[in-house]
Amino acid sequence: MPPSHSSGVPPHASLRPYPANGAYPPTEEGRASARTVGAARHRPRPPRRPAFPRPPRRGPGAGFPERKDIVRLFGFGRREPTVDDGAVAASRAADRAEAAFRSAYGTAPTGVWWAPATLALCGDHFGGGDTRVLSVALPWGAGVALAPADDTAVEVRSTRSPSRPVRLPGRHPRRVPGWAAAVLAALAVSGGAVPGLRVMVDLGPFDAAPHATVACAVLLAATEIHRGADAAADRAVLARTARKVLADHIASDTADAVPETALRATADHAFLLDRRTGRGRPLPLPLGEAGLRLLVVDAGTAVPGRLAAERRAECARAAAALGVSALRDVADLAGALAALDDATLRLRVRHAVAETHRVNAVAGLLHSGAAEEIGPALSASHLSLRDAFATVCPRLDTAADTAVRRGARGARMTGSGRRAVALVPDGRVAAVRAGIDAAFAARRWPAPRSGAAAPAGGARRLR
Repeated sequence: MPPSHSSGVPPHASLRPYPANGAYPPTEEGRASARTVGAARHRPRPPRRPAFPRPPRRGPGAGFPERKDIVRLFGFGRREPTVDDGAVAASRAADRAEAAFRSAYGTAPTGVWWAPATLALCGDHFGGGDTRVLSVALPWGAGVALAPADDTAVEVRSTRSPSRPVRLPGRHPRRVPGWAAAVLAALAVSGGAVPGLRVMVDLGPFDAAPHATVACAVLLAATEIHRGADAAADRAVLARTARKVLADHIASDTADAVPETALRATADHAFLLDRRTGRGRPLPLPLGEAGLRLLVVDAGTAVPGRLAAERRAECARAAAALGVSALRDVADLAGALAALDDATLRLRVRHAVAETHRVNAVAGLLHSGAAEEIGPALSASHLSLRDAFATVCPRLDTAADTAVRRGARGARMTGSGRRAVALVPDGRVAAVRAGIDAAFAARRWPAPRSGAAAPAGGARRLR
């Protein structure tokens, strides 16, 4: 007989059968021991806790913390600039810069200057510094509020982090942000000694070369302060000086920086620049009259510097093999392709020569008042960048393809691989933007920033 419940053995232990192989001795003590072991085996265990707590589910990115949580936990990240409406973007940038300056220094600035970000429509491949580029000034850019100081140091702050000043000189060059270093570089070539200065910078969205934009704004301000308004009005000279700042102090070659457009552009016009001669002229681009807008998409990507250097080297090798100083001088494309044995170089030549002709074709359309017909040339340029020049990343390719599918007249990657631009009818802007956001979300990519605008004017003093 099994023991009663008063023996301390749980009731369900008596239901456990004895082992048939004689593992337990056939004594009463052995039977009780077997029942105790069986009860221990059937005793419920506490739930196992995971080594790392799982984050809560958060929409499409379930299983991953949101950006704001990452920033809060690990302390990195930056405040993204506000996307203002294009019609008031410059004035609001000036408001932010002036308000931050008053808050930081307790006094009003001497003035507030503004320079636009630039965006290339075509011709901005990495084939060297002697290409023909057609670009526009965007309504977003950099606002700069400044005033002289009692000491000889230049102190630069940003409206994104106004409590963290950068004093120049005084910090190691590698620890200085590019836009802050651009302030000192612009002051050094502005035509006078670098005095003590307090500068507040407001960086706008969709700017892939903020160092160049800030340099243009500071150069204009310093020239007006040191040499007068007449010197600041000579924009051709200022543009050459800004190009020198980029070449000697900031970046020798960047596809996103077009200081000539930032300083010389006019509203509702594109700017055609010949980088070989430095000459340029505005071309009418009245998108408002044609019922069109430029939709700028910032995917946050970039072509690696190594890849850009490779493309420049390939174009230089191809030009040397063809006996020309630059690929823009190739007159017979078919003959040039037949003269090259390297298949890769043939692709680079095809893109560079065709892109030169596309720039000329778009310039002709704008000169004849047919701005609404430039869309196919933009799409053809994008396909050439993707297939022949191999510099288009998947995100920008998706943005351009989705924009055309949703109703854009044309779209292409632009600059160094961070932005795409689409020519969109006014009534389709919302649909194109929603389509691009949905395409990125379906691929679990971060949502891009986008804004619609018309060509804006160049750098100027706002107050």
